[in-house]
Amino acid sequence: MTSKCEIILAATLKLLASKGFHGFSVRDVAKEAGVATGTLYLYFDDREDLINKLHGQIINRVAAELRATQQHGLSLAEQFKNLGQTFWQLFMREPEILLSKGQFDHLPPDLLRSLHEVARQELTPLFEFFSQGRDRALLKDLPDDILFSLGFEPIFEIARKRLLGLIDVDDDMLEKIVAASWEAIAQKSL
Repeated sequence: MTSKCEIILAATLKLLASKGFHGFSVRDVAKEAGVATGTLYLYFDDREDLINKLHGQIINRVAAELRATQQHGLSLAEQFKNLGQTFWQLFMREPEILLSKGQFDHLPPDLLRSLHEVARQELTPLFEFFSQGRDRALLKDLPDDILFSLGFEPIFEIARKRLLGLIDVDDDMLEKIVAASWEAIAQKSL
């Protein structure tokens, strides 16, 4: 992708996180990106294509972060702790990623299922973590999506509240949050 394309995607993410899907137009994106509205259509077929490509970029960003911080040779509990802290640190550095998540979660079901499948393919190491944990009887025998929801979505929600200024979380509290999330999916606690 070209740098103009990246600028347009960054502008879309910023507007999505602050205004929601229905709070901005293609013209608003172009203005935020500092490009002509017609320029946007050189890179994206329409608004839906722009949103789909933005979702793909976000998933790729999250997957790259998880791969970059992945540590082999750790216990499953330590791997989970590393994953939880990686998500947290990413969201604190790049809050729009998390603040836009709720918007994607409320897309029409057919589109949501399609985006969900793309995310599963990109986040394969995360789902391999769940499979390995079940195989070794270290995680509860639940489907991947349930393990993800129980293990990581509470961390996401607490991070969202932290970003919105609703709660304070220091390093000690974060460690307790990650431990509690681990306990939700583990056969044994940390």
